[in-house]
Amino acid sequence: MENINNQVDIEADQINTKDTSSPTQPNELIWSQEKIHLKKCLESIGRNIDNYSEELRIISAETKELYDNYRSNNPELHNDLVVGLDLKSLIERELRKNQAALKKPYFGRIDYYEYKDRENFSLYIGKNGIRKNRSESLIIDWRAPVSGAYYDSEIGESSYQAPYGETIDISLKMKRTYEISDSILIDFYDSDVVTNDEFLTKYLSKNKEVVLGEIIATIQKEQNEIIRDTPFHNVIVQGVAGSGKTTVAMHRISYILYNYRDKFNPDEFYIIGSNKMLLNYITGVLPNLDVYNVNQMTMEAFLLMLLEGDFDPSKGKYRLDNSFVKLKTSQTENKEREMKSYKGSIHYIKALDYYLKQYEMKTVTRDDILYKNEIIYTRDEIIYYLNFFEEKPMQEKIDLLNKQLAYRISSINEQEMENKDTIRAEVKSFKNYFGNRSGKIKLMEIYQEFLIYMEEFPKEFEDKGIKALSSEGTMILRNDLRNKKLDLYDLAMLTLIKKRLKRTKDFEYFRHIVIDEAQDFGVMVFYLLKKLFANCTYTIMGDVSQNIYYDSGMNSWEVMRREVFNANKDKLYVLAKSYRNTIEISEYAKRILKKCSFETYEIQPIIRHGKNITLTKADSEQEMVMATVETVENILKNNYDTTAIICRTIDEARRVERLLTFHTTVMQLPDNLENMTFMNGIMVLPIHMTKGLEFDGVIIWNPNENSYRDDDGDAKLLYVAITRAMHELHIIYTGRLSKLLQG
Repeated sequence: MENINNQVDIEADQINTKDTSSPTQPNELIWSQEKIHLKKCLESIGRNIDNYSEELRIISAETKELYDNYRSNNPELHNDLVVGLDLKSLIERELRKNQAALKKPYFGRIDYYEYKDRENFSLYIGKNGIRKNRSESLIIDWRAPVSGAYYDSEIGESSYQAPYGETIDISLKMKRTYEISDSILIDFYDSDVVTNDEFLTKYLSKNKEVVLGEIIATIQKEQNEIIRDTPFHNVIVQGVAGSGKTTVAMHRISYILYNYRDKFNPDEFYIIGSNKMLLNYITGVLPNLDVYNVNQMTMEAFLLMLLEGDFDPSKGKYRLDNSFVKLKTSQTENKEREMKSYKGSIHYIKALDYYLKQYEMKTVTRDDILYKNEIIYTRDEIIYYLNFFEEKPMQEKIDLLNKQLAYRISSINEQEMENKDTIRAEVKSFKNYFGNRSGKIKLMEIYQEFLIYMEEFPKEFEDKGIKALSSEGTMILRNDLRNKKLDLYDLAMLTLIKKRLKRTKDFEYFRHIVIDEAQDFGVMVFYLLKKLFANCTYTIMGDVSQNIYYDSGMNSWEVMRREVFNANKDKLYVLAKSYRNTIEISEYAKRILKKCSFETYEIQPIIRHGKNITLTKADSEQEMVMATVETVENILKNNYDTTAIICRTIDEARRVERLLTFHTTVMQLPDNLENMTFMNGIMVLPIHMTKGLEFDGVIIWNPNENSYRDDDGDAKLLYVAITRAMHELHIIYTGRLSKLLQG
């Protein structure tokens, strides 16, 4: 830290004579001082790059030589190689940080007096911490505790929080934000809080790529509170479209790994999303946040990983069906919707949990155990033991019970002075009395037995306060399994069976799980995760207004907070302000929510105006195509990088893509959508693939009455489609416009 004493007071007095509620034009003296500081900073970074490059050259040559002479039977050489590789990795990391800082070394500055040290400090804050030398910092990392004052504090008496709870009292004298591009100081602003809408608007009006590059500089106070919250409890974030949920989640991972590196390792972190394209999109920023080796996968892939070795859908010729489909209104379809709704509910997995307890009792429990005409283990003792170790899997309980029984038999024989061979023989005869600790457990068979049991004895579940699925719904579900059709919730049930019954290490080594677009998963999934990883903590991000799987997904956080997490300890945050959409787009999205019967969270847009929403009615599909081509050309003229044409279904998206290919260049949809990658240009996508994404311009394809009914489920779909747009929204249709979009 640089001790600046009186200079800070002089400069702060000059600044505080101005109106600090909005960006101000700095005077020539301050401007000159900032240019000089930037120049010196860049010179130091340049020297660091030269020094690290030379160190890297030397260590690379040394490690190569060690490799060339490596012998596995030489422990000293092996240790030298390990140390050399670690040092090489550290130098490479420092070199990357300095190279990245060369174009924009910092974005903020705080001047403050710290009461504890009785000193004035001036700190420049950047994406990465950069050192001037071994004892002096040049730039403070945005994740450092003191950087919290930049995001949270107003000018005057304030404080910042250290990771483990210590409060540091300060007097904040100045907060400054910089615009630096290609090592050149473009502008800087002073304000009491970073949430200056005029400053934000300047960044958000740019194309998406520029906005993503400036995220750290524009983190808002309410977002920063979530990022810096302790990782030792669970955090649920309800955030409206464009509120920065995903950004907050990625920065929270970076913050935790930086400040709690002694408690968490990157490979103990998991990021779970609804599809691969979204995961690739959101995790692409992690290297820029100095985060590496974090696990990322879809929920389906996560469950399959946990089931590996015990259930392989391909070997049983099962078909995984998690596609988004438009449900019809026939009686059969209504029963299927009821079944899907039940599968996503907490009742479904609680019913299985109850059944597995009964299954365990039936499998393990014996009558009183007699040995040499004496009761050495009572039935009540066995039941008590099973209940006392409730969270242990059945096979582990069997192993412990067998060992306990062997110990009692051995003790009795030792008292009777039996020889060791006799004792061993007696113990061996009871070796697997309670069962085999590693016996084969057929997950699918147990799952099907559970469904039959629930169908035959629904009242038994209801007496325990667990709603049972109707016989018609159970029939549809069992028929799906007979036809080898599985979905995400079937995988979840199989995973719980494995956890409850099988002795395995597959459920260890998880410390923190981040779930994005959490509303797409029913509450039963979160109940499962808490059962699987009792010592793990969670960051859960979502928006119940964007639940596109209306029947099986999450339409309220209440059940999850009450039944899965601890409402008194774990936190629910609400992010209501949208930084993505213009006011015109936000207001249009609000119109849909007002027509819905479910609980909604209204968008509060920042003050950023844009173009009005356009509605174009065409007389034919060909007219729609030509109107779309013309609209795309106009969007491209504004130098925007990303445009999405959003369709209702996959089939419709493929057809529209083919039609547009004759007139313009569009990204091709792969045969397997799981292999899709987010790219700049024009993308034609089904709605469910746009979740969590944002585009400079959006065209919604043919949202007429036939495609979108006037109900809550379709309202959520259109809400998602509309709120993908950052700057421009266009609607092109034939026939009658959906009632949801009418005024």
